[in-house]
Amino acid sequence: MDIVIKMIGVIGGIMTVIGLFGVLTGALNFFSGRKNENPQKMDSGIESMIMGGAMAAISGGITAAIIAAVGAIRF
Repeated sequence: MDIVIKMIGVIGGIMTVIGLFGVLTGALNFFSGRKNENPQKMDSGIESMIMGGAMAAISGGITAAIIAAVGAIRF
């Protein structure tokens, strides 16, 4: 059971990092669009930051809930 919990934790951690990477690339797009006065790139950056942040927050919460549910299973 410990291996399953560790695997779930690793997968959740990877998903959180992917979400945070989306926030970083979104910020880069936003500032690049702002510098070049490109509203489409700014909108794309804002959307990427929001989606990445949501993915990071949600995947962290879901991972914690899954680990708690798996930990509650008794044989």
